[in-house]
Amino acid sequence: MVNPLRTSPHTTRIAGHRGHSSGAPENTLSAFRKAREIGGKGVTCETDLGITKDRQMVLIHDETVDRTTDGHGLVRNMDYLEIVNLDAGSWHSEAFAKERIPLLRDALLLARELDIVYQLELKIYNRNDEIFSLLRSLIDELNCADLMQFSSFDFAQLREIKKVIPEVPTVALSHSRLIDPVAVAREANVDAMNLEIQHFPSGEARQLHDGGIAVFLHVPAPPRLANLKAHGVDVEAQVAEWVREGLLDQLISDDVEQVVRIIGEGRR
Repeated sequence: MVNPLRTSPHTTRIAGHRGHSSGAPENTLSAFRKAREIGGKGVTCETDLGITKDRQMVLIHDETVDRTTDGHGLVRNMDYLEIVNLDAGSWHSEAFAKERIPLLRDALLLARELDIVYQLELKIYNRNDEIFSLLRSLIDELNCADLMQFSSFDFAQLREIKKVIPEVPTVALSHSRLIDPVAVAREANVDAMNLEIQHFPSGEARQLHDGGIAVFLHVPAPPRLANLKAHGVDVEAQVAEWVREGLLDQLISDDVEQVVRIIGEGRR
């Protein structure tokens, strides 16, 4: 069976972490639009799933609304009508004042309109039955499986959601270097693994590709790399070489312009 997340050096996917979060408030429709504007057709927007008290699926990274809105409280203790009235943009800049926390439904409607794919991170690990049911119903209603990937640090969760929603590809997130990444990926029945950049030279990417598993990589945004570059360590050049060697299927950063630049270098 063909892995839907495998690519070639000429088709490496461009992705934005929480959308183009370096230029717009994270996990908002503005961030997703910016990612599409910069990354083009088929851009992937990583985003995060939250569930409100009244079982609405919203896109927000944290358990609370405190950091990214003008409100306070746990997402799971708030109704959507409380959340939708919060300002989720002014913390980033006044240009995004009154930006809202979006419903997953609204983000998917935007994705169909603009040709965006969402890598939806499952961040709640103890409510699988409820979350899987909500996702299954929404996907059936909107016929939108082609607009999604599921990701999680919980490999058991990814294995279980694949049983319920087999048509959506899954991405395992790992901070660790794994002894046998292919065996782990197969046991979890995932389509891709997102490797940590510091572990990347170890050869896991080649192992995974040989085993038919796609390889994703997160690269830190330029401000975080500036000090290393000043000391002669060019991380972006190294990542471009990995693209050139065909080791990456998707590259993600807070800064989609950076991803476009690196992939462009890798295709030369």
